Amino acid sequence: MSKKSKTARKPKTHSHRVGADPELRAADSMTIFWMLCGVTTLLAEIAIICVQGSIWASGEPSPQLEAISMLLLMVAMVTGTISVLLIPVVLQQRRSAPPKAIVRAMVVIGLLPWVAFFVQIGR
Repeated sequence: MSKKSKTARKPKTHSHRVGADPELRAADSMTIFWMLCGVTTLLAEIAIICVQGSIWASGEPSPQLEAISMLLLMVAMVTGTISVLLIPVVLQQRRSAPPKAIVRAMVVIGLLPWVAFFVQIGR
């Protein structure tokens, strides 16, 4: 019987192992933080819409629900501002830029609480 020679396999390289390039890890961490801020802003905006819809559906103003709505708006403003400010940092640090649609969506999501704030003040 003949023995089949086994070809040596190359070990798989994982970029996120201990000792990986610190620049890659920092860029990945910054991207994750950027996306978390954007998702938090989006969730706060959806919650604001739900609370305002509840106020509108009940027909009578509720000071408690208005306070919750304003608190959610402030949270959305802070996290939205952070996400918009992180866009240039993420674009600079990453070797491959995120898709343009994601960047545009994050800009809209991040600026929407400010638009809502100024509309609400104008009422």
